[in-house]
Amino acid sequence: MRIDKIVDAPREFIFEKIIDSCLFDIEKNTGKRPKVRSLNGYEYSKSFGKNQRGSIKITELTEPSIYAFTTKTNRNTFSTRWELHKIDDRSTQVVIEENQTSNGFIQMINDKAVGFFLGRFKKRQMVAVLDNVNRAYNGGRAR
Repeated sequence: MRIDKIVDAPREFIFEKIIDSCLFDIEKNTGKRPKVRSLNGYEYSKSFGKNQRGSIKITELTEPSIYAFTTKTNRNTFSTRWELHKIDDRSTQVVIEENQTSNGFIQMINDKAVGFFLGRFKKRQMVAVLDNVNRAYNGGRAR
């Protein structure tokens, strides 16, 4: 999955919102709130529902332009990368890429079938996140 969208907000603002979300998730799952400078390589466990657990590792963090992490469960590995490219003082090109690797042939078939139906929904959710960041920066209105 790839999303490429221009957001009417500075790169630093968008990066701060992404990292705030990351720190909230870490604190919710570990009870700890690490410093931003120590996030590169940080790994923690997370529950994804009743019977699903996994680990999240922040694989790259370069302020204010790159945030990448890997999520591993017993079924899949997801690699997600956010790149923020400054256009000008008020606009940022946001590129989000997510790749999925399935553990096993049957899981791969299942993931392809489910991904076909849920892929568009997931993409819409990510675009909604970017729209919310846009609105947060612009006082509650989209520009």
